[in-house]
Parts: sequence; C-alpha cells; structure tokens
Amino acid sequence: MTTAIITPPALEPLSLADAKLHLRIDHASEDDFLSQSITAARQYIEAVTGERLITQAWRQYVPDWPVNRCIRMEVQPVQTVVASTAFDREGVPHQIAPEDTQLVRGSRPQLLMFSASADPVLAANGLEIDVTVGQGDLPTDVDAPLRQAISMLVAHWYEFRGAVAASQQPVSLPAGLDALLQPYKRVGLI
Repeated sequence: MTTAIITPPALEPLSLADAKLHLRIDHASEDDFLSQSITAARQYIEAVTGERLITQAWRQYVPDWPVNRCIRMEVQPVQTVVASTAFDREGVPHQIAPEDTQLVRGSRPQLLMFSASADPVLAANGLEIDVTVGQGDLPTDVDAPLRQAISMLVAHWYEFRGAVAASQQPVSLPAGLDALLQPYKRVGLI
C-alpha cells in the first residue's frame, strides 16, 4: 500500500520560540535553520513511529479489495475517514457510503472495516482512502514525550552542525531519544 500527503500540518508541534528558549538563543540569525530543523525532526519522528503529530490529510492507495474486508491504516492516529473511493474495471470512481465503513479504534495499527453491503466488484482497480490523521490541531495536543524528542533532535542537530567535515559528522542520535520514542514505535514481523 502506498500513502501520500494531501494537506501537510498547518504548524509544527514545537514553535520556533520554544526551540530558541530550549537552546537559549536570543537572536534571529538562526531562525531559518531552526525552523527547518523543527520540521525535519517532526518528519523523522513521524517516520520512526508512524504517528502523525499535528492534524494533516493523507490518502492511502489500496491495490485490491481486501480479502477479509479489512484494511490496515498506514498512517496513525486516524481522526476521521473523509472518503473511500473504489475504482471499477474501467477506472470509474465510486464513493463507498460512510455507513459501509467502520474505523476500528483502539487497535494499533488502526483498521478500516468494510460492511458486507460494500460491493468488492467496484474495487477491481483498487481503492483510495482519504483520512484526517494526527494527535490534534495544536502543539499541546501532541504527547509530551514526542514534543520533547523534537526538542532533543533540534538541539542535537544545532550543536553538531558544521563542527567537523560533513563526512565525519556524528552518526548518532541524542541520548535518551530512543527511550522517548519506544512506546510509539511500530511493531511488526519481519
């Protein structure tokens, strides 16, 4: 399954002001670097954990009708299923009625179930599932350990940038980062 972002988050879980306070920076000459670092840290944490932090819109592409009428949602946590579209043999889109889908909350990963009345023939050319995901709209909605992890990464990248040649940059992450992220990491079989 493939996923694509439709609408990125409107803001970051860590503000520039909070990052500067954490780093004890009182000038604006580093603002661009810090803003880019905050975004990169969020993206890193989202990639490692599978958790989307601030509300954003995603589309999940499913190549075939699921045999058990159940799809594993690749981006988490799903707030709402916006639309489910099936494509028939000719590629014509058909909206699946909202009452024919049910998001299974409390499972990790979250699952999207299709009712028996949803017609699998309509999905001969796959499905597109549009969802709104994220822990919430505001930085305060994001779990504190994940916000702390962003602060740690930004500080680490700030401290070690340009200290040595690019080929000799430390290939490390800040101490304690893994402990903060461990409860959120995806578990799977190899």
